[in-house]
Amino acid sequence: MAEQNDGELDGSVVMGRTLKIAGEVLVAPGSSLLLDGQIVSGAAHIVGGLVARWAFGPIGWLLVAADSYSRSVTGLGMVDYFQSARQKVAERPARPVKA
Repeated sequence: MAEQNDGELDGSVVMGRTLKIAGEVLVAPGSSLLLDGQIVSGAAHIVGGLVARWAFGPIGWLLVAADSYSRSVTGLGMVDYFQSARQKVAERPARPVKA
């Protein structure tokens, strides 16, 4: 998807992401992946969302929807994203402690 040079998103990207979020929340987790053509992953998120809703209620449904949207937009799931962020923090050199 296209980005402008100054880091702002163009209108088609914003509309596409808005449609993906609406699909995730209003239709089913996995909708954004289905829109991207990732049928197997989208279907797995739909099933996972139903199981999570049964087990954990609306919070489970929303967590699976957030993972699906994250995979669609960034290519990383929520767990992958947080693990990579934790690795980046761990790889930073330690700052000296002032006494």
